[in-house]
Amino acid sequence: MAHLTTHEELRDRILTLAGIEESPTPFVSCYLNLENGEKSVLQTIELRAKLLRRILKGRDLEDFEESVGAIKSFIKRELLPEAKGLAFFARSSFEKEFYMPLQFAVPLPNTLRVYPTPNIYNLVELKDTYERYLVMIATTEWVRIIEVNLGAATVQAWSKNPGLRERVGKEWSETQYQLFRYHRESRFLQEKIAALEKLMHSGDHSHLIIAGDPQITARIRQALPPHLSSKLMDIIPASRRDTQTDIVTATLSIFVEQEERESQSIADRLIQDVRTQGPAVIGAKDSLYNLQQDNADTLVMLQDYNPDPGWICSTCNEMGETTPENELCPHCQSSTMRPTDLREELVRQAGKKGCPVEVVEYSDALMELGGVGCLLRFRADL
Repeated sequence: MAHLTTHEELRDRILTLAGIEESPTPFVSCYLNLENGEKSVLQTIELRAKLLRRILKGRDLEDFEESVGAIKSFIKRELLPEAKGLAFFARSSFEKEFYMPLQFAVPLPNTLRVYPTPNIYNLVELKDTYERYLVMIATTEWVRIIEVNLGAATVQAWSKNPGLRERVGKEWSETQYQLFRYHRESRFLQEKIAALEKLMHSGDHSHLIIAGDPQITARIRQALPPHLSSKLMDIIPASRRDTQTDIVTATLSIFVEQEERESQSIADRLIQDVRTQGPAVIGAKDSLYNLQQDNADTLVMLQDYNPDPGWICSTCNEMGETTPENELCPHCQSSTMRPTDLREELVRQAGKKGCPVEVVEYSDALMELGGVGCLLRFRADL
């Protein structure tokens, strides 16, 4: 049954796609923003397909038409109403047919590409930007704990605070009621904090946002144990009139800003390690080499890193960042060199090795050094 892709599933799909080797039949990689409706999406596909049909010939064109047909059929029949983004990977050859649709709660940029391997950069950027986190929403009547997973909210725990007001005037004075209510709410909040702690631990979450009535959220903040306080990103006001969707949308912008600050910190660490001859390298060639050698700890690249096509040798895996002077590999002298999309090759190798990728929105220092680098497990040889 079709469903929105989770962070865990996305990690596994990236691993699968990154491991697919080249074949004579090219892959079609399609990313779509679904926010403007089905008609607009189909028009976007057809506009791009019209151009690609002019450069594809023979069997490649037939396979392309079958893949585009599969994408259009999926959009017409199986799109979830809550989906805002779709990624579809297709190869329609008879020998190695492959289809993988992924639906998301957040939009994706509109692209349709034909390449020897799946184009996974947008998936990698999505995974880096929208990690999982928990939101604790608290009012005077109830507490709800939500996991936000790639922009989609799932209710993990919910509890209602038992009403006591009807006992005033019958059994208690107003003062007794207020005192009992305070202690009752304290126990109630402690129970919810304990539930939050279990969810944080079981889901291995590293970020928390609290939303709700300011008086209640202040008490929760004060009662949080230190190890949960260290994971608290922000506290935002919310009323009972705010929908869960409104609250999740508000927390998403906070989370994305925090994620960018963390990415900036990692980029700064990369630059510092380069300056001090620490475990780091700069540039596509050295980064790819260390990815292939399993010496890469984190691949770091600018969001707008878009280098000119490079080349790679299928015989010896040597690569270059500029157009070669002749058709022979300068390393092994074979004629198996081919053009390659350096950005895709880097994220594909990172995906195969399970290496984290940090996409940085902006860094002057990283831009001056080419836009990409790698933090290493061990210091690289000069």
